[in-house]
Amino acid sequence: MSTDEDRERLAEQLVALPVHEIVDVMRRVLPHYTEDESGLRSVLLLATATTDEDAPDVRDLALVVWPDRDYYDAGLGADQGLWNEGRCAKCNTTVTSNAKRGYCPVCGSRCGLT
Repeated sequence: MSTDEDRERLAEQLVALPVHEIVDVMRRVLPHYTEDESGLRSVLLLATATTDEDAPDVRDLALVVWPDRDYYDAGLGADQGLWNEGRCAKCNTTVTSNAKRGYCPVCGSRCGLT
C-alpha cells in the first residue's frame, strides 16, 4: 500500500507533465479500472468540462480521446492542448483531444477530430 507521501510525490510528477503527456499516462492507467458485470460496463474516463463564470451550468462536456500512437509514429500528436473536437461515430460521444486522430475511451473505435 502506498503512503500519503508516495501519492503526493506521484501527484507532483503528474502535475509537471504537459497536457498531451498526462493524457498518455491516463491512457495507460484508466482502462485498468474497467468493470464488466451483468451486461453493464463501467469505465474510468478523462474529460473536459467547460463553464462560464457568469453561468454556473456546464456548457460543454467532452471525453478525452486517446491519441492514435500508430498514426503519430509512436508519438502523442501535437502539444497544443485539448482543442481538437468531434464525436465518436460509433457511440456518438462528444470527444476532445490534442491529436486529430485517436481512439474513443468508451467504445475503443477510431475518431477523427477537427
